[in-house]
Amino acid sequence: MANAKKKFFVWSSVLIGIVIGLIASMGVADALHATGSGFICTVCHTMDPMNAAYHEDIHGGKNKLGIKAECSACHLDHRSAYTYVLTKLKVSINDGYKTFFTNTDKIDWRKKREHASHFVYDSGCLTCHSNLKNVIQAGKSFLPHRDYFVFGNPDKKSCVDCHNHVGHKDLGLYIDKFEAMKNQENNKTK
Repeated sequence: MANAKKKFFVWSSVLIGIVIGLIASMGVADALHATGSGFICTVCHTMDPMNAAYHEDIHGGKNKLGIKAECSACHLDHRSAYTYVLTKLKVSINDGYKTFFTNTDKIDWRKKREHASHFVYDSGCLTCHSNLKNVIQAGKSFLPHRDYFVFGNPDKKSCVDCHNHVGHKDLGLYIDKFEAMKNQENNKTK
């Protein structure tokens, strides 16, 4: 009889643990998804030019279907759940620290754009554009993408090395406007 009680306790504990684990993992997944949206990512004033340019881009909803790619679709590593969460933590900690503890007015956004491949992950591009490899082999886009897909990307180019204006249409113009407004505000306070 005591042996049956032990088995019941062990199996019920395992079942309860599985249910709690599933509920917790769904909560974590929902939190990761909710915090990867444009609302959270653009909450600080520093991201205004990127947000405005994003909303004018095909990826920001300016397309026939109105489909949007969330910030996390491009700016997080999608190779695995582990790399996704690790990248999200790294980016969140870095951006949070810079937003609250540094002078964000000193960020050189033009210089950062030169290193876009550090902030955009091919795995994110290929998550949405998963059919690209098959379409390319049959279409006119084959030659520009041949090295990437057929030869394993020997030049180590990322998607944004060639598609350097993707995601944020006319970002340079929005950065210029943002800096001009910032300069006007600074001149008024002097």
